[in-house]
Amino acid sequence: MSLNSPVVTILWFVVLIAIFWFLLLRPQRQEQKRREDMIKSLQRGARVVTMGGLHGTVVDLSEDTALVRIADKVEVTVSRSSVAQVLVGKDKKATEPRAKTPKAARPDEEKNDETPADQ
Repeated sequence: MSLNSPVVTILWFVVLIAIFWFLLLRPQRQEQKRREDMIKSLQRGARVVTMGGLHGTVVDLSEDTALVRIADKVEVTVSRSSVAQVLVGKDKKATEPRAKTPKAARPDEEKNDETPADQ
């Protein structure tokens, strides 16, 4: 068989298609299936990140949308497909506001009781 044979040409074509399939199409389909499964399995109380970068907790779900709490008394309706990832499962305190932590005073910002002298 010579290298210019039609059988060899067809064989190379089949090999290139197989490489294309295993390196590009198959991983893309697996990722798409994983994403669809994640969107279908969304539940109330789940911590999520949207494609726009908003972090929040799922408060309510409908067939196409999710109501996400992004701050105390601030809820937004987003498309289920706009959820980019689900974080560590459910948020145990989804209904309670987060406690604010006091800022630590910096040593270089000490208050000076002395008033500057007028010159």
